Amino acid sequence: MKRCTIGLFSKIITFLVLMILFVPLTGIALYFVFIYPQTHHEENLIFLTGLIVCVDLLAFAIYRMFYLGLVWVEYDREKVIFHYSRKEEYKLQWEEIPGSRVQVRRIGGGYAFCIQKNGRLRTILLNHFYSGYSDFEKALKETGVLDRAAIITSEKMK
Repeated sequence: MKRCTIGLFSKIITFLVLMILFVPLTGIALYFVFIYPQTHHEENLIFLTGLIVCVDLLAFAIYRMFYLGLVWVEYDREKVIFHYSRKEEYKLQWEEIPGSRVQVRRIGGGYAFCIQKNGRLRTILLNHFYSGYSDFEKALKETGVLDRAAIITSEKMK
């Protein structure tokens, strides 16, 4: 089976944003809440709130990246498997896309797959930053998904 996964460039940018922005903010808030003696009570509450927000955001990012895993897609000629996380996957035949459970639409430079199951709506976004995206887009064209979804490709526009 072929795979379409988040590319290394996107992972590096996300990691740098977290390390450059949120780790220093967490450190500054931690310093002003617990170490700096001249912080007033009102300021202390503001920095404590910032500390809680930053720690929660970092904890969620680490939980999503390392425990749940990131979004990826596996596919072959007969079926496609959308992995929302390591625990949650959706196996579909190409003929089922689009259908009652799955909708596809073009968003910017990629595609959004909206999957509904058990009362949950999961949106999986795929774009050119994913490794294996060009092969996946070819598979979408070959299987007729784009025709059934009435998505006009650049070849059709010419």
